[in-house]
Amino acid sequence: MKINEIFLSIQGEGIYTGEKMLFIRTEYCNLRCSWCDTKYSFNDGYDMSIKEILNKIEYYKKNNNFNWICITGGEPLLQRDLNDLIKKLYNKYKILLETSGSLDIKRFLPLYNRVYKDVDFKLPSSNMYNKFNYNNLKYLHKGDYIKFVINDVNDFNTAVMEINNINIKMQFIIQPVWNSDVKSLTDEFMKHNIKNTRLMLQEHKYIYGDKRGV
Repeated sequence: MKINEIFLSIQGEGIYTGEKMLFIRTEYCNLRCSWCDTKYSFNDGYDMSIKEILNKIEYYKKNNNFNWICITGGEPLLQRDLNDLIKKLYNKYKILLETSGSLDIKRFLPLYNRVYKDVDFKLPSSNMYNKFNYNNLKYLHKGDYIKFVINDVNDFNTAVMEINNINIKMQFIIQPVWNSDVKSLTDEFMKHNIKNTRLMLQEHKYIYGDKRGV
């Protein structure tokens, strides 16, 4: 697999915010969001075998107690050995997969029912709107969620429209872009009563700053 970095931190986004997790960040992404905060993952990585990744996990486990592994990117679904890694991990750890929502989860992740999923829904300011694969809604389960990253009121209104059009019971997250006008976007959120939706910030950035490896 192409790995960008492996590190231990807290989860700073989504419904599992605050959980201690070991993060495995894969290399490369098929999208190019305007506000992407992990551009360094596009081409900055190195080859690691499944065995090397497992050894790295055990290295962290020796000195730290954690139950979660987050596989993120980049876009993890582009890694052809992803399922082989998950087969080695799902009996020992809870696995959270962070994906852009553009690739067919079932096609690229046959073991989709073995992992929790953070699925992004790209909005207009990302310049990647209309990339969401609606087929993925069939593969979401309890504990999965859809995340809408918003940068302005137009993004917010688009997110509300898309949430109202999704006819399955699902947890939704609205997350302001780092350094956006969080107060104004929160005020907009407070004007609405959106089904199964929370507004959440990137907690890890408020703790550690906007940098990699945290």
